[in-house]
Amino acid sequence: YVLVDDKLYKQGAGFDILMKCVTAEEGKEILQETHEGTSGNHAASRTLIGKGFRSEFYWSSVLSDAEAPVRWCQGCQYFAK
Repeated sequence: YVLVDDKLYKQGAGFDILMKCVTAEEGKEILQETHEGTSGNHAASRTLIGKGFRSEFYWSSVLSDAEAPVRWCQGCQYFAK
């Protein structure tokens, strides 16, 4: 973890990329936008997590937060494994 201008970042494993740490509420909004937004798709929770991390955001409850939309979405159930 690194502080830059009073903002907390997590350094990616094996990368020099810094991911901005966000609250769980902000993280859920990011996942919802990723799932339902213009670039949304129906996929497994790991795919949603990967898109959030590629957008350079991090929060500690990301795995459990990403599983919830996949469970209730019929499209995700159809396309995900």
